Amino acid sequence: MTENYQVVTMKGIVVFGLIFVSLFTIACDQKQKYGDPVTAPDSLLKNITSFLAYREKNVRLSEDYQALDTVSNPMTQESFLKTVATGRYFPLRLKSDDSVAVYQLAKVDDAASQDIKTTVKYWGLEELEHFQREGTALPAYRFTDMEGNTYTNETTKGKIVVLKCWFIACLPCVQEMPALNQLKKHYENRSDVLFLSLCLDPRQKVAAFLKKKQFDYAVIPDQESYLTDQLQINAYPTHFVINKQGLITKKVTDYQALVYALTKETAR
Repeated sequence: MTENYQVVTMKGIVVFGLIFVSLFTIACDQKQKYGDPVTAPDSLLKNITSFLAYREKNVRLSEDYQALDTVSNPMTQESFLKTVATGRYFPLRLKSDDSVAVYQLAKVDDAASQDIKTTVKYWGLEELEHFQREGTALPAYRFTDMEGNTYTNETTKGKIVVLKCWFIACLPCVQEMPALNQLKKHYENRSDVLFLSLCLDPRQKVAAFLKKKQFDYAVIPDQESYLTDQLQINAYPTHFVINKQGLITKKVTDYQALVYALTKETAR
């Protein structure tokens, strides 16, 4: 009886040991699948110019990505962005065989310039606010464009709405218009995709502008109150992609991020 018990016990120990080794191996493999940083932290934190160049080339927080904490454990994107918004950590991109980008929290060195620390903090705050808008509806609206067409929360349901927020004196807003016209043309056969734009400026000023500059979105003038008080926009241009249920899927501030978001939404 004792001998049988010892045999069973030994078998149990062996099985437990094999399970433990397997789990340990899997955990190690999960951590090892992430490569080295695409740029050495010391190099990119050297000055604000090098940091901005790194961010521009390597980081797209509006796109799909895997978020990791400082020791390579997966974490939610919201927790990741909240940490970046403290200004004490930044997204360090890691090399990966996967098509999805991998970002790990990396400490902003105490010796880093105040410009870098401030940039990281406000970058994190902006990306966090954008992320937290996802899944929410736009405040109630009734827009009338320059042609007299009316749009409301109810009449736009069942369509993917691409919404641009801008004003005439905003140079980046105007510079991206040819690209936005091409984007609209790309979806001209999709009756379920609607391109609208909310402009701060009054109707008369917008009419004069559109005589000189082609913009193919439906233009809705005199939207300062809605943009400032309702949407609380503080950066221009800003773009929203809104799904057929009337919920925001992405809020972004640049053309490439808009293209990515719209491509993903129209493929659903």
